[in-house]
Amino acid sequence: MDLKKQLGVFALVFLVNAVIVSADITVQLGCICGQFKGIVPVVALLMFIVAGAIYAAGQIMGAETRARANVWSTAMLVGGIIGLILAASAEYFVKMFGQFTLGTGAGSLDGSLDSLVCNTAGCVT
Repeated sequence: MDLKKQLGVFALVFLVNAVIVSADITVQLGCICGQFKGIVPVVALLMFIVAGAIYAAGQIMGAETRARANVWSTAMLVGGIIGLILAASAEYFVKMFGQFTLGTGAGSLDGSLDSLVCNTAGCVT
């Protein structure tokens, strides 16, 4: 199974876990956000470590391999940084999406979403 299929299966299992938990959209959003904020920083750290290893390994290779290693490590580094930015802002995206789906208005929340944002207490583990 290639990497795209594995990531697709992982994403599907990730989302199904959050959706099956409850019919309440706020709990589902909290589960998705909480799992995202728990997994993405770990994956980003692993990407930083592997990017450093690829860069270091490329320095002892020939010119063409060194150039490819630089591109791969840069791509992994940028991917890790983008992942950290998304993890840090996940709560705000969930609040924004919750405002539209719950109809609480564009400027304020009624409090029902605040306590459930990025909360994995009601999730199936």
